[in-house]
Amino acid sequence: MSRRVPFLPWVLSALTFFVSFFLGALAVDPLPVYRAVQEKRLFLSGARREVFAADDGTSLSAFVLGPLSAERPVVLLHGLGADATYWRGAARFLARHGRTVILPDAPGSGHSEPPRDPAGFGLRGRVAAMDAMARALALEKFDFVGHSLGGWTAGWYALEFPWKVSRLVLVDAAGLTLPKDAEAERARVLPRNRAGARRIFDLLFFRKPAPSLGFILDAFGRNYGSGTAAATVARLTEADGLSARLPDLPANTTLIWGERETLFPLAAAREAASKMREARLVVLDGAGHDGPLEVPAAFHAALLAALEP
Repeated sequence: MSRRVPFLPWVLSALTFFVSFFLGALAVDPLPVYRAVQEKRLFLSGARREVFAADDGTSLSAFVLGPLSAERPVVLLHGLGADATYWRGAARFLARHGRTVILPDAPGSGHSEPPRDPAGFGLRGRVAAMDAMARALALEKFDFVGHSLGGWTAGWYALEFPWKVSRLVLVDAAGLTLPKDAEAERARVLPRNRAGARRIFDLLFFRKPAPSLGFILDAFGRNYGSGTAAATVARLTEADGLSARLPDLPANTTLIWGERETLFPLAAAREAASKMREARLVVLDGAGHDGPLEVPAAFHAALLAALEP
């Protein structure tokens, strides 16, 4: 006669194993664990993943919530060092308000393969990837929201394909002003050690999403100091800047900016808005560079208002 294994001790042992495994993975590199959780939450919200080809034949990916047949989908493009899951909260919010939402992974980020030619990491490559997505998903016209480097990309996309973009929303966007010293700016955003990782962590967040523990700072250092982030920053040039083209951006563009932004200070946003046609600047109180994560309720309200017809 076989012995029956007690159920409760077995469950407790299994839970202990999985919790230990999860905490171990978190300590080794918390960012992939965090992103995996956010991706799971996207799927639970009804998102699906669309895969399509870039012009160089590499595979690109985007999450979609809602029907692609919608008259005016919303594309939310992440910034440097992030991926599509950055927008999980905003995507769910917009979907609850009846909008179809598309969250692309930029080349080399998330589930999107890196470009075959390293030049594809630059602004032109990112714009080309968004054009490939629009063609693959048959998007005739859409609202384009970009955060940080995603805002820089969205700005150039709107300049090159103005008939495709209905509403343009720039969230703490890069590229609106030219740095006085391009090499110093590269060094500022590419950490080489833990001190540099702490600097980028402080630049990104006024309201910190996690304590500045060593393993968290090391993860930020790896994420922003190498790989796709480093390859992208290495290929940004002064010619990519939007400052000379600000009057050409779509009328009624909305800028959403953190009051405590230090990566791209609020003063630069005010100056940029003054050079744009009928631009509107919305300031998020108590937020730094990452308002969508730091003050989500205020950001969601501002975003919904910016996307109104």
